[in-house]
Amino acid sequence: MFNKIVLIFNVFIAFALILVHYSAQVNPLSFWPVAFLGLAYPIILIMNVLFLIYWIWGKDKKYILISLIAMLVSWDSNKVIFQLSSKAQTANEISIMTWNVKNFDYYNWSGNENARSEMFALIKEHRPEILCLQEFYTEDKGKFKNLKELKKELNYEYQYFAKTYSIDNNRHWGLVMFSDYEIINTGKLVFTEGTRLNTCMYMDIELEGNQNTRIYNVHLQSNQFSSEDYKFLSALEDDESNSSAKKIIQKLKKGYINRALQAKQVLESRLESPYPSIICGDFNDTPISYAYQTISENMQDAFVQKGVGFGKTFDNPSPFLRIDYALFHPFFSINDYESISNELSDHYPIVVKFGY
Repeated sequence: MFNKIVLIFNVFIAFALILVHYSAQVNPLSFWPVAFLGLAYPIILIMNVLFLIYWIWGKDKKYILISLIAMLVSWDSNKVIFQLSSKAQTANEISIMTWNVKNFDYYNWSGNENARSEMFALIKEHRPEILCLQEFYTEDKGKFKNLKELKKELNYEYQYFAKTYSIDNNRHWGLVMFSDYEIINTGKLVFTEGTRLNTCMYMDIELEGNQNTRIYNVHLQSNQFSSEDYKFLSALEDDESNSSAKKIIQKLKKGYINRALQAKQVLESRLESPYPSIICGDFNDTPISYAYQTISENMQDAFVQKGVGFGKTFDNPSPFLRIDYALFHPFFSINDYESISNELSDHYPIVVKFGY
């Protein structure tokens, strides 16, 4: 009797894995609730692995096929969630770091008075040839002259700062890219949907051997959760639960739809690029999402090629949340990939060494 209950539950979970796998192909504009499913994929995958183990150790080994077939059907999704091994290297190399620096803790979210200097030190320790930063903040006058000081401390010759918002012609927010390679062209995408703080920028550079390439720095819209929203998600209780839940669902809906539209603009720009591209940044969405699937069309994922484990990039209790990426044209290969755990920002920096 017990095995029959397990079998029924196994069939349900196996079907759920396949369903969630294909959910990333559904545009949230058509049916937005399906976008929620991607958040559950790692848990459903682990449950299928546990069912495999259960049937392997039991007598009815034929039922191993239920979860095994589901995992094979959804193999592409499994690869972007979890990695065990890495692949080979190539000769010429370019190193890139991408990091959402949360304004270098300008508002003291971390409670660490030394957060900014420690972030500078972390970047300096790895000193990538290309540095892509999201949620970048700088001042012309004041304590946070981040643009000027980063360029000086890290000795970058070239930079491109895409402003999204300014106050008093002194305080500026946006995305920035620093480069050891000469920048031969730049561009910025103005998203038709979403907040003015989100954008996509790119620069064309010339690598060794007269090889031109385009580097994108992307910041898609977040779900814009407030501190109260996070408190509700942690507690999930009290009389205000209904109204709080509705507010959170509306924010999630808006985020999924806007990211889908923004991702389409990034894809259209990349398809028009005359050079092979690398796309870095904070997508604010999981690999099992329409936004990720859209931007990564005909691209490769650095984590999938060289990462290990679940590749977590967002500092929250979930061990599975990977929302920051480095995607690349098949012209390139991967020599190394690292996600650096820290408490200086709510995102982890990613350092990738591309071969070409």
